[in-house]
Amino acid sequence: VFSWEFYSAGLRRSFRLSRKDRQGSSGEGSEPGDQEFVTYEEVTRYQQRTNERPRLVVLIGSLGARINELKQRVIADNPHRYAVAVPHTTRPKKPHEKDGVEYHFVTKQQFDADVLNNKFIEHGEYKENQYGTSIEAVRSVQAKNKMCIVDVQPEALKRLRTAEFKPYVVFVKPRIPESRRRRSAATSPGGGEHGRITDEDLQEMRQSAIQIDQQYGHLVDRVLIKEDSASACAELRGVLERLERECFWVPLSWMRT
Repeated sequence: VFSWEFYSAGLRRSFRLSRKDRQGSSGEGSEPGDQEFVTYEEVTRYQQRTNERPRLVVLIGSLGARINELKQRVIADNPHRYAVAVPHTTRPKKPHEKDGVEYHFVTKQQFDADVLNNKFIEHGEYKENQYGTSIEAVRSVQAKNKMCIVDVQPEALKRLRTAEFKPYVVFVKPRIPESRRRRSAATSPGGGEHGRITDEDLQEMRQSAIQIDQQYGHLVDRVLIKEDSASACAELRGVLERLERECFWVPLSWMRT
């Protein structure tokens, strides 16, 4: 038996999600994997308790959002409160690097074994070296009572949406100029952080944001429109501070486990 608060909240959320799902199902960006997510969830209010580990903060971004830069800047401002999950890599360690600080340096055999054992949130290859972020790396940050901030591809959300992490998902997308005149001002030397961009670039950025919203918008807790790095960092810091002291909607199933 659910209270009216649980029922009415879940009902309101289901209407919102259904609208987004209909948009996604009719668009070209739909993929078969979309069905892996439940599009209706009963929700309830949740506030982090003092004895609980901080919630995981997940950043996803459309083309041009530069979310890694945003993440690093916010963490650098308060490293005692926020931290990244140290990734694994198979590339050789550089002289100035320390194992477990910049990366966890592992052999290719160990990395492949971890992939087979499903230990990574996501992983990939760059310049013939493997890189990946593990579930244990996130847990390690939370065990220190720090808020872990990760930036991932949207597909990784299915690994992170668990009662253990209670992730708060922030979708970052750049503010895209609406006219040629505004675009010229924003992309003139010193006028913006993206440099000169073409009409084709702008269209790709718009399409990227639309596609992510259609496929994953129902999993997003906050949309952050990035005007510039300074204002985006200030807004994200405000979100993180409220996350520790205010109530937010979460799936009811997270509170039953």
